[in-house]
Amino acid sequence: MYLYVGIYLAASVFGELWRLEPLAPQRKVMWQREMEWLLCISDSIVELVPSMQEFPGGGTYEVMVPRPRSDLYVNLPALKKLDAMLISILDLFSESEFWYVDRGIVVAGDDDVEELPMSSSLRRPSIRQEEKWWLPFPKVPLAGLSEDTRKKLQQCRECTSQILKAALAINNSVLAEMEIPDTYFESLPKVWEPYPATSNSIYA
Repeated sequence: MYLYVGIYLAASVFGELWRLEPLAPQRKVMWQREMEWLLCISDSIVELVPSMQEFPGGGTYEVMVPRPRSDLYVNLPALKKLDAMLISILDLFSESEFWYVDRGIVVAGDDDVEELPMSSSLRRPSIRQEEKWWLPFPKVPLAGLSEDTRKKLQQCRECTSQILKAALAINNSVLAEMEIPDTYFESLPKVWEPYPATSNSIYA
């Protein structure tokens, strides 16, 4: 259930984020608030670990104390850090040299008016037949982007790629450690080979 809630939350906040620009303040607040609510259950997912305590008059003794479950203890802070890094990357584009316009419209600039070209072919009868027609079209100054902006874009791309790799590694690690009960495999539909020699059942 929590997985679906997280997916719907991410879709509602980031689903229409098609531009390199900061999140709207209300969306950012909603994301942080909803994530706190979603993760508050993790405070109750604990395991007991040994801890050494000291007697007031000297000496030590061992007691079991609660601690976040090992996978949450390791991965949750890392995921929170990755999330904060992504938000901070978007915040870097509060002021940029490029901008966006809708495809196929006439754009009025400061000094001139230009028609936005189609991305692939001008002979198509409808914009809706164009691949990803709904995405806004990036525009840059006639002189192109400055060297600093190019470097910033490249650094953001590399950083985002590393964040994705780290998130995928955490996800794969968690999935590899999950124990899948036999009853789940037994509930899967079975497919039978048509030949007698290979009539062993396999799972679909």
